[in-house]
Amino acid sequence: MPVIRDIMSRVVISIRPEATLLSAVKTLTRHHLSGAPVVTLQGEVIGFVSEPDLMDVLFDAEARKSAVSNYMSRDVYVVNSQDSLVTAAKMLTIYNIRRLPVVANGRFVGVVTRRDLLAYALQHDEPLAEPLLELIPELCEFA
Repeated sequence: MPVIRDIMSRVVISIRPEATLLSAVKTLTRHHLSGAPVVTLQGEVIGFVSEPDLMDVLFDAEARKSAVSNYMSRDVYVVNSQDSLVTAAKMLTIYNIRRLPVVANGRFVGVVTRRDLLAYALQHDEPLAEPLLELIPELCEFA
């Protein structure tokens, strides 16, 4: 069964917590992103910054100089590189988010997006299977 490591993007943009909001806006607009994980020098994902978090830049000159860590969302969902694609698909759907930071041994290694999962689906005829349904065939009657 494929795992997140097999389909994730390894070359990704992240933002440092000490970066200013203005530099974060520049980074996201330059790369046409709506958000990015906030990652320490040690590779730990500590937050996520998205366009709504950055809107103060439009109205507040002082906010432009403020650290991203003051504005980022601290409730960030991450997945492990060894997790199943089903895990990523469920999280993206349940939390209505577009991308999930991927970690391996606690360090940021990539991002998996809705588009990554859709691209996988286009290349494979079989839909993803629920692991529990594979383990307990009787549940298939109710699925």
